Amino acid sequence: MRVVKKISIGALALSLAAVGFSTPVFAQVKVGVINSTSGAFSAFGQRYQTGMDVALEEINAAGGINGEMLELVVQDDRSEAQSALAAVESMKNQGIPLVIGSYASSITGPMARLMTRQKMPLIVLGSADDSITNPGSPWVFRAKHNSTIVANTYFDFFDSLRDKDPEGLKNVAILHGNGAWPTSLAEEGKRQIEKRGYSLSASQAYDQGTTDFRPILNRFRSANPDILYIVSYAEDGVAITRQMKEVGLNAKIISLDTSSSLPSYIEQVGDLADYVVSTVSWSKDVKYDGAAELEERLRAKANGEPSFYEAEGYLAVRVAADALQRAKSKDPEDIRQALAETNLETPVTSVTFEDWGPFKGQNPIRSLILQIQDGKHVTVFPEDLAAKAPQYPTPAWDQR
Repeated sequence: MRVVKKISIGALALSLAAVGFSTPVFAQVKVGVINSTSGAFSAFGQRYQTGMDVALEEINAAGGINGEMLELVVQDDRSEAQSALAAVESMKNQGIPLVIGSYASSITGPMARLMTRQKMPLIVLGSADDSITNPGSPWVFRAKHNSTIVANTYFDFFDSLRDKDPEGLKNVAILHGNGAWPTSLAEEGKRQIEKRGYSLSASQAYDQGTTDFRPILNRFRSANPDILYIVSYAEDGVAITRQMKEVGLNAKIISLDTSSSLPSYIEQVGDLADYVVSTVSWSKDVKYDGAAELEERLRAKANGEPSFYEAEGYLAVRVAADALQRAKSKDPEDIRQALAETNLETPVTSVTFEDWGPFKGQNPIRSLILQIQDGKHVTVFPEDLAAKAPQYPTPAWDQR
């Protein structure tokens, strides 16, 4: 278990002056973090931790939680659900009243159910599977988007282009991994296809660990899709992109969630990344107050270009701190009530936890569409938050 403690130098100096050379004792407010710092999802977990560390420093520099320093008690779930459940029990035994976690929906889903039984409030860190907040629980809160919000954002974007090119966008092919999140987003995509009058030209799930996608991509090429709707993790997306060019699979729009939203995707596939779109919760050029300044802090902490993962980590800690600041006590029920009453503006997004449609404790966040243009991620949708217009249509591989 990793414990992260941040104490300002000024506060430390004042305390030392007050007590001579004795060791200072600081009151602290503890928040548990269950995160994938090792295992298959560790690359994402590290990005989340970077964002959480930036938020922690910011909060404590501003005086902490009602004068008490905020402490993150971090436990590695090893990218496994059973380890995450053990970490929940550990947090409860330590008397930690609020937990943030985890990355993968297959981990956070079981965590949410256990914490509901234990009556411990949970702030979802990175998971987006609809089932976590549908039907949801009064103990579970998600500030980031879910599958329904993401799929609606994609299809709102597709519709905006179809309005300008009504004969050019008619059918969609779906390729997705068989994990909880990719499956959830693919199923919601199919509902959107039917709802919005597109046709489904092809659909295929693949096993995690697949490296050769060419048989599937060749079948998709025969379907001649206008839109490719692909849901994959990091390495899968890199292989799929290279093999799409190899087999000559073209489309007017190529959406590749979530791998293409990472800076490493562009580094790995080079100019093949251009024109690809993805949906994210935040981007560095989005027109939100403070977004540019947050990007600078995240970049400095990450020693490189940040992504929306760092921003979501930052957001989760800011939400936790805001609730703790307003809670009547450190009792889990009082913290849960404070979370339910959240009305927060951040450089990532605004946050209110609402019960809408089938969802409970879900922030109705506005997601963004990123497009890679000339090797850089650019916000292109919604129009009022966009930095640039989308580049459309995507040229064929042999015409680039």
